[in-house]
Amino acid sequence: MASADSAVDRAPSAAQGLLDHPAWVRWGAHAAFWLIYFAVRTAAATAEPPPAMSDFPYLTNRVAVVASYAVLTGVLFALVAGLRADKSSWPRNMALVVGAIALAPLTQISEQMWPIWIGEWQQDRAPFVSYFFQFGWALPLWGLTQALLGYHFETMAQQRAVARAQALAYDAQLRMLHYQINPHFLFNTLNAISTLVLENRNAQAESMLMKLAGFLRYSLDRQPTEMAALSAELEAQRKYLAIEQTRFEDKLKVTFNIEAGLENARLPSLILQPILENAIKYAITPRTDGGIIEVSAFRDGNILKIFIEDDGPGLPAQDVGPRRRGVGLANARERLELIYGNRAGLHARNREPNGCRVDIWLPLEEERAGRTPAPAFS
Repeated sequence: MASADSAVDRAPSAAQGLLDHPAWVRWGAHAAFWLIYFAVRTAAATAEPPPAMSDFPYLTNRVAVVASYAVLTGVLFALVAGLRADKSSWPRNMALVVGAIALAPLTQISEQMWPIWIGEWQQDRAPFVSYFFQFGWALPLWGLTQALLGYHFETMAQQRAVARAQALAYDAQLRMLHYQINPHFLFNTLNAISTLVLENRNAQAESMLMKLAGFLRYSLDRQPTEMAALSAELEAQRKYLAIEQTRFEDKLKVTFNIEAGLENARLPSLILQPILENAIKYAITPRTDGGIIEVSAFRDGNILKIFIEDDGPGLPAQDVGPRRRGVGLANARERLELIYGNRAGLHARNREPNGCRVDIWLPLEEERAGRTPAPAFS
């Protein structure tokens, strides 16, 4: 089933998988930041090595000090962003920066205490400003890094929420349009079957009932975002028209003129249904002598064109044009616009000397015919 979830979740896997887990990214960035900081301090110490290096384990001290930075900021990060790193907002991001700076007195103490604990080596305590610009500058930089990552994931979550809402709206709208099967058609068909039974025309009633079951099975089995092969769509419409021919008997004549090789062309399922219903309603039903409906399909380069024509009275003047009023044509036109955007369309116009013609055009796609989801947000 092509649901809204599939419209949102269809995405590149490798990079997307990492971005789906903020904890991996943000905790990984936390560890990487302090490893880089350790490397920077080590490189700086190597450039200007202290005298009598053998008298004190400088590397061990540096590991312990940087570990203190990592642990203290890690606790702050867990408190503000959560262990899953999924709590992010403007106040939390600011708290990471301000909180990191507030840790500076503790990290300065660690700079003083670790040499005593490791090597019993005590040194004069440097002024806070001197310490901050020599070593503590990493704290606000760490806070800013995590704040930016938090903002990034917050923005990404909002974008996904909007995309999901749009996809759900798209899916719901297509479902609404798809399931607007004309209740008059079903009522008239059941009434015609009842009449046939009362007249003891049981064979015709059974045939009509089987055709109705086949058509309803096709229509209800199809999802609103699903694409159908042209051959399957035409077969369903033949069932529908056969039902109507049973009702109207000789009043309704139907012809199909389909270009060879278009059997696997894709189009939205049941897109022709409301147009044929309109033709039955306005061109056949009011006339005592009935009429003709012709369905044509052909390729025009990369475009699939479908014409549905009748020889009825035609459209009133105010209804002629690309935006003809009426539920049936508006339904089909809106589905085409939702799925294809401006790459597809529907136009209704009068024929000469009489009758109506509805033109449908859409991209000719044949590679993956069958039960294929319709493209979302084309």
